[in-house]
Amino acid sequence: MIKEVHIIGLGLMGTNLGIKLVEKGIKVSGKDISKNNYERALNYKAINLTHNEDSIYDLTVLAMPINEIISFLKKDMIEINSKVLIDLGGTKEIICKNMNKLEIPSIGGHPLCGIADNQTWDPMPEMYNQAPFLLCETESSTNDAKKIALDFVELINSKPIWINPKKHDELISLTSHLPHILSSALVSTAMQKHDIDELLDLASGGFDGATRLSRTSPNMISDMYLTNDLNVKDLVRDLISELEKIILIEDEKVMINYLSKTVEWRRALANKFGERKLS
Repeated sequence: MIKEVHIIGLGLMGTNLGIKLVEKGIKVSGKDISKNNYERALNYKAINLTHNEDSIYDLTVLAMPINEIISFLKKDMIEINSKVLIDLGGTKEIICKNMNKLEIPSIGGHPLCGIADNQTWDPMPEMYNQAPFLLCETESSTNDAKKIALDFVELINSKPIWINPKKHDELISLTSHLPHILSSALVSTAMQKHDIDELLDLASGGFDGATRLSRTSPNMISDMYLTNDLNVKDLVRDLISELEKIILIEDEKVMINYLSKTVEWRRALANKFGERKLS
């Protein structure tokens, strides 16, 4: 049973996680290099326990940006007293490789519950509700560690899904990392072609929906891309090839046939999983 959790990194994900755990009656301590982040977490009641380095926590959560997680895991000495270590990073293969050699039983984690504009700050602990929470076993994982990880995911009302780290990065490169890069590329194209004042009155829901991910923190997008760049680059090449096919279409029937296939696939996806709000 999880009673005490330590969260390292008190940004959007870490603070909302702390709020969620405190609401569930868990004792939560936290740490962040930013004094403002720490004080905000205190104000939002995401922390209700003073961190004690001698305490043995049931779980320690790394809720920092991806590159900070990697740097943390590469330290010669990780000063954590915890039964299990889990992270919330959006890239898993490189993180799990660093977890393989740890003495602390470690599991790669990735909750699929981020929001587009992660600079806008309002408490949203419900973001974890029913969110898929991807879990990756590492060479340091134990059966007890996996049990604690499952208990943790269920405690915050998320849905655990075990996945291989390599497969995780392949799939997430298509469903998350590439869309972020495409969103930024579309905004960059618009910036070079038109003045923003010209576009404001004409930008429709299509442009808004296609570019909303570009509001995400540049550091976060950069971390995602550069820690999973081989997968993303392969997809970019595939996309360029697809766009080149479209450039050659000049016949209405050919265009309608091309679009009909994508529409059917996307509608089938919506019918199965429902439509998500463009938040």
